[in-house]
Amino acid sequence: MTTAASHRYAGLAGSFLQRHGDEDEEEAAQQRIGGLLSGWKRAMGERDGVMSREDGSDLREDELRLPTLQVSERSGATKDDPLTLVTPSQQADHAILVYHNLMRGLDSMIVSDDRSEMRLHLSAEFVMIRALIEAAGTALWVLGPNSSDERVLRSLRLRYTELTFSRKLAVTYADLAALRPGANANQLVAETTVKESLEAQEAFVDGQMEDLIKMASHAGIDRTKVTKAVSPSKIASDAGAYVPELGQAISYWYWSTASSVAHSEPSNIQTLADARFIGVDVRDRPIAHFEPSAVAIWNHLQAAHSMIEQAHQLWNQRAAAPKPTSPPTAS
Repeated sequence: MTTAASHRYAGLAGSFLQRHGDEDEEEAAQQRIGGLLSGWKRAMGERDGVMSREDGSDLREDELRLPTLQVSERSGATKDDPLTLVTPSQQADHAILVYHNLMRGLDSMIVSDDRSEMRLHLSAEFVMIRALIEAAGTALWVLGPNSSDERVLRSLRLRYTELTFSRKLAVTYADLAALRPGANANQLVAETTVKESLEAQEAFVDGQMEDLIKMASHAGIDRTKVTKAVSPSKIASDAGAYVPELGQAISYWYWSTASSVAHSEPSNIQTLADARFIGVDVRDRPIAHFEPSAVAIWNHLQAAHSMIEQAHQLWNQRAAAPKPTSPPTAS
């Protein structure tokens, strides 16, 4: 069991938060979910989710802190492919875009086309909510620090962690494509081609990681800080510090429970859903039917939405151009 004080507190708080309401409260929660999604849909309109900013903003300062590598400085495997998603503005913009794309999916999944009824499932909502919390939390985690150095460091650290996972995938796929004993000549040629392609992908990811470290060096950032992996749980926890109504412990709890339900962990399926006894099986063991709790879903969705609202607020704060100073008036 974790010894982190914030995690222990999250567990205690969670035992209260996950209590379900009666039928009236469940109905009210469904109405709140529908209202939040309808309000979000109206607010988004035809927006594509891409944020904008004014030159001279904090985000522009971050980009200047992290200059693009010249072609001559890049790895041999990345000559024609400069690194992307490395600056705080790129990372945060991508995370916010992902959040709103997920909201489109959640809205179409649980609200009827005529928006007259809700369609709640056992754990599908928690799969989406976990992703929503991670997307909003990523934007908060990157944009939150007041220091440009810290924002740039977090962006590079996040990108390096992403590349680390990409490398693991590339290595695994290359290993799985190893030549099979007893394959005929045509199969050997085909499999060799596939394996070479996957090995090239592995080399490309390695090159991206090298380029990222060079970028960090140009920005005066210690490589050991950039290469320190960051987990979704840490991002969710740290991001909560920027949302007054959540805090680190509660934001961590919402992420962790949504994650465990998404993975179908039995204890959380039972505590975050309403169990209804419907009989016994051939072994005389009880059979229960689980129905999703609208109250639990609403609480989690509200937490995710509080996080994205704060992310938007932080973006607007970081993206605003400095206000012009008024010239002194003659006395």
